[in-house]
Amino acid sequence: MQTEALSLLAEQVVDLIETSDAIKERDHALALGEAHSRFRDVEDRYHAIVDSAIDNAIIAMDANGIITSWSKGAESVFGWTEAEMLGHSAERFFTPEDCKAGVPAKEFSTAQAEGRASDERWHLRKDGSRLFAHGAMTPLKGTEKAGFVKAVRDVTAEHATRTALEAARATAERVTAAARLGTFDYNLTSNELSWDDRCRALFGLPPGAPITYAEAFIRGVHPDDRVSADAAVARSLDPSGNGVFEIDYRTIGIEDDKLRYVAARGQAFFEDGKAVRLLGTVQDVTAARSAEAKLRETEQRLRFANRATNDAIWDWDLVRDHVTWNEAIERAHGHQLAAVDPTGAWWIDHIHPDDRARIDASIHAVIDHDGTDWTDDYRFRRGDGSYADIRDRGFVIRDETGRPIRMIGAMLDQSERMGVERELRHHATDLAGQVEASEAEVERLWNASPDLLVLIDADGRYRRVNPAWTTVLGYQQRELIGMSAIELAHPEEVPASQEALEMVQTNSLPGFIVRVRHKHGSYRSISWVAAPSEHEVFRIGRDVTAAMEAEATLRQTEDALRQAQKVEAVGQLTGSVAHDFNNLLTVIRGSVDLLRRPSLSEERRVRYVDAIADTAERATKLTSQLLMFARRQTLKPQVFDAAANVASLRDMLRTLVGSRIAIAYDLPEDRAMVLADPSQFDTAIVNMAVNARDAMDGEGSLTIAVRTIDKLPSVRNHPQVLGDYVAISIIDTGAGISAADIEHIFEPFFTTKGVGHGTGLGLSQVFGFAKQSSGEITVDSEPGKGTTFTLYLPLTTEQESQVVGQSDETSEMTAGCILVVEDNSEVGEFATQALAELGHDSHLAIDADAALAELEHGADRFDIVFTDVVMPGRSGIELAAEIGRLYPNLPVVLTSGYSHVLAQEGTKGYELLRKPYSIAELAQTLNQALERKRITN
Repeated sequence: MQTEALSLLAEQVVDLIETSDAIKERDHALALGEAHSRFRDVEDRYHAIVDSAIDNAIIAMDANGIITSWSKGAESVFGWTEAEMLGHSAERFFTPEDCKAGVPAKEFSTAQAEGRASDERWHLRKDGSRLFAHGAMTPLKGTEKAGFVKAVRDVTAEHATRTALEAARATAERVTAAARLGTFDYNLTSNELSWDDRCRALFGLPPGAPITYAEAFIRGVHPDDRVSADAAVARSLDPSGNGVFEIDYRTIGIEDDKLRYVAARGQAFFEDGKAVRLLGTVQDVTAARSAEAKLRETEQRLRFANRATNDAIWDWDLVRDHVTWNEAIERAHGHQLAAVDPTGAWWIDHIHPDDRARIDASIHAVIDHDGTDWTDDYRFRRGDGSYADIRDRGFVIRDETGRPIRMIGAMLDQSERMGVERELRHHATDLAGQVEASEAEVERLWNASPDLLVLIDADGRYRRVNPAWTTVLGYQQRELIGMSAIELAHPEEVPASQEALEMVQTNSLPGFIVRVRHKHGSYRSISWVAAPSEHEVFRIGRDVTAAMEAEATLRQTEDALRQAQKVEAVGQLTGSVAHDFNNLLTVIRGSVDLLRRPSLSEERRVRYVDAIADTAERATKLTSQLLMFARRQTLKPQVFDAAANVASLRDMLRTLVGSRIAIAYDLPEDRAMVLADPSQFDTAIVNMAVNARDAMDGEGSLTIAVRTIDKLPSVRNHPQVLGDYVAISIIDTGAGISAADIEHIFEPFFTTKGVGHGTGLGLSQVFGFAKQSSGEITVDSEPGKGTTFTLYLPLTTEQESQVVGQSDETSEMTAGCILVVEDNSEVGEFATQALAELGHDSHLAIDADAALAELEHGADRFDIVFTDVVMPGRSGIELAAEIGRLYPNLPVVLTSGYSHVLAQEGTKGYELLRKPYSIAELAQTLNQALERKRITN
């Protein structure tokens, strides 16, 4: 569509140019008046069409590629004005690499040979930035001189979108490859099924093998799963459902006859109530399903063993203090399982009183002191009140931090043995059987544990591992026996693993995490705890890979959200600034156009000039407010009494708020001295008062209170700060501020007022002034109950600054010679002309080095150096310091619209004239400097 639109526009432009040329040729054949009239109509139509295409650049060139016409759209797209481009080669807006490659010449040649040349490529703007544009060039026909016309449209955003989409597709492919996922695409419209090679492999097919739904999918699914798999596809394609395709099934390899377990997930898409496409992924879960089957088999064997044994097996949840018993507690000891209180206290209560304290101490010694195995003998009360002789064994399971979470054990009833032993002490062989039974229990725990269990010998090699190594890391037990304990560690973590292995030879090792290589080559994060015994080390490891990945994903998501919020805030600020400045520029440009009219009366001329001056002043205030909010305004701090300044504003505030608002002042008797910019302070008070007036709709009561405090309250998640401050509160009885708006009231351009009622910069100026003055601003409001704004400024003990009286008169000035240092030629020319109007001689230097060179030829020629702050090379601050060192009696006046150096470090004691400045302000500042020099000399 963009290409067709550009082509049509280019053809219209060519037709208009040809018509214009044709009219010129007919000027000699037609009556002169009629020909000129028709030419003007066509020419007006041509300019109207071209200039209205503000989003398209229309450029006319002669046969040599020299620009002969440059539309308003071209100025908007490239930044150069028509005056800057006429007579220049079209290569000016091509990139250097394209010019070097001869692209412009090729484009002219193609357009000449084929009647049209279209392309998409990067071009240059005036400011040096680049845009990606679509262009169409056609030759001019029917004119006296050969030439070309080119239509260009900025498609940078579309190009970025296409690039991002291609990157996203590549990323998706890499992600599915990394996750070992196969993908499928079932097009219902064309009845075509597409698989990638990973999907083909899960059905036992070679790469690139042809596939269909019936001959590949249905045929490859296990016969017992075909009906359910086909039904799952049908359900996902049902328009009345949610379109989700999710099923696990088995496949029998079509060519390799191999059994696989597959997890399939997908989503159907619908158009006009009909399924048109099913997209999804498949994953090989054979290993996981096999492990699950083995685990179920092990659990079933454990349940059978629990039922078959006469030992009372217990499982104690140490976190919840909940004990689970097997059926032997009833069968062997006579306690009905349903009547047993499932707590540790019930077990302790049924131990013989003479054994109770000893057993309670011994088992907690293991639990509370990092032990793992516990064994002890005691007498246990049966359901009929008799006691059984018990040998109890337990094993403590701990989490990755070493905290005990579970203990599993078995009560071996050795009453009969103990009875025989009491009668026949020499029958000690019974003990061997008890030991064997205990080892069997430990073996069951070893085999059933989902965590990695391993015994390491004194040489640091695996001596025994449990089956969990196969489930978690894919290794068979026989593959690991004899392997070094650090062989599977990630190369980057081998030194730390070696150090931990050496440490655990003599001391228990708290939890530490190491990446361990899976049999397939990937790495899993394992959290280890370890404890030494006589000649070996016992270690327990838990797979924490998923938990760590989830934590990393959360951090990335939080970072992305914060970045998105920053981008959104910048976008809102940029749009608002552009809106307000466009309004101001509209007034200025309109007034200038009206001033150019020849028959303009003096009254109107004055009115338009005043409009330009007023609008420039509003733009200055807008810029100042923005800099204040950004804490980049150049302040002139002085020590003054905040209460006195508030009192001095009484008359102004009365006029601003109107007669229907009652104003009350609560000012302290003692002086409240602060170090801040007095004019910005007054502006902040006025802005808050005007905001209060608007909130009360012109009627209510306004209270302004000043007091000193000894601490700054906690504000916007910042803690309370101890110290002496002056608090200035503006309290109104207005409508209050809603909770939703109160978070945004200090943002630039945010306002709850109607269109045309305020810029939304008043409170942002207060916020910026407070922050830049090391203070704070708070708001306390409730809808319907009014609002209180409080400005906090640090209290100072310095003496009040003495401000030299200033005069607005510019006529009584002492003439002098001024050295003007300004890198901007237009501003420098204005300054020298203004100085000439004021009766001063002046000399312009373009930078600091040029100014110093001029002073070296005779510094006594100049009475003042008037320098910009921001310049190439040395700044105005650095120049002033050098002049102060070389010529201490020569005063320096600085001027700047904004400088981060001034915002951060101040003016270093030099006089500052803020840009934009009026001639009166220039005269006043220079006159003061000359007067100070005269008094000093």
